[in-house]
Formats: sequence, C-alpha cells, structure tokens
Amino acid sequence: MISSTTSTTNTNTDTGAPAALTSGPGGPMGKDQFLKLLIAQLQNQDPMNPMQGDQMASQLAQFSSLEQLQEINTTLTGQQSSSGALLGAIQATAAINTIGHTVVAAGNGVQIGGTNGSTTVTAAVGASGGTGTLHIFNSAGVEVGTRSLGSVSAGKQDFALGDAAKGLAPGAYTYSIDVKDTAGNAVTVQTYMTGKVDGISSGQNGIILNIGGMSVSYGSVVQIFN
Repeated sequence: MISSTTSTTNTNTDTGAPAALTSGPGGPMGKDQFLKLLIAQLQNQDPMNPMQGDQMASQLAQFSSLEQLQEINTTLTGQQSSSGALLGAIQATAAINTIGHTVVAAGNGVQIGGTNGSTTVTAAVGASGGTGTLHIFNSAGVEVGTRSLGSVSAGKQDFALGDAAKGLAPGAYTYSIDVKDTAGNAVTVQTYMTGKVDGISSGQNGIILNIGGMSVSYGSVVQIFN
C-alpha cells in the first residue's frame, strides 16, 4: 500500500483498501491524482523501508482494472440508452398502427352511449367463480348504476351492462365487478376495457392510447382486433 509521509516523520498507513479505490472530499480518485500520489510516495518513501516493487505493481494493476471497469460501465450505459430509444421507437410505431382498431386492455373504463358506446364489459373471474354484482361509477367516483349478475363461472367472459347503464348520459365511466364465493369471501376479478383507438399520446407511463373519452397505457393492451 502507499505510505503517507510528512517532512518530520515517516508513518506507514494501511487502510485495507487499494489506493485507486479511495476517495477524498472531492470524490473518487482519478488517474492523474493516482499518478501524482504515486510519484510523491516514491520521492518521500523511507530509504530504510522502501516500497516493494511487487506492491507497486499490484496497486498499478488494481487501478488499471478499476479504470477498465469504469469504461465498461460507461459503454454499457450508452448501449442501454440506445436500446431504450430503439424500443421506444418500435412501440410508438406499433401504437400508431392501432389507430382505427378495437383493442382490449387491462383497465376498468367503459364508454356508454354515443357512436362507440359499449353494451358489455369484459372481466376474468378467478377461483371457482361465485355470485357477482356489476357497479358503474361516474367521473367523480360516485356509483350511478348497478346490476346483479347472479351466478358467474370462473374465467374471462363478457357481461352485459343491462339495467346498470339505463338512463346514463353518453360518456366515459368506470366499473367494477364484485364476486363472492359460497362462503362469502371475495373472489379476484381482473377487469378489461374495450374500445376503438382514435389517437395516441405520450405520458409519464409511456405511450397512451386514446379511446373516445378514455385513455389506456399501450403496455396494458392484451388484444387487438381489425
């Protein structure tokens, strides 16, 4: 290891870490700082206890390895950024191609009334199914419609909105389906939203598909229809 010296006393210190890995108040030690420190060590080392050649070679090898690792990390970071940009461009192209097509995506939105209004919703019921209830909510989260679904089986299936949507003004709503088994325990339900894509945009969560008055992440799309 490199020894620290003063003009009056020669003191050998060993921190247990390679000099190339140490960092001072200014941050990690760079190549130039290391070489300056090494030269100062050679000039000020104790003549009676000089730095061994194998120690010097070992420290130089350690510093060289560290520098190579830093260069590799910089290269990999650049490649990751390039790969991310390429993936983003591919996703954007694919998202543009969904315009005019009907998509099914994980979500709980439903368009009621109007040209592209839905009369059904899609959900996947877990376990062995049970007794279900459909709820519809307005933009403020207030329940505005409900309908008993009776006994529902497990699996992905469509449910008619029926009376739950009766009298509702055309627009975008959200919905939920509650299912309970014979013991009264809640059964897991994955809801989906369906609609025709009329545009795309970019948000914090990536590419967003616009479906009438609803929005859905492109990454949540599970099916596309012609």
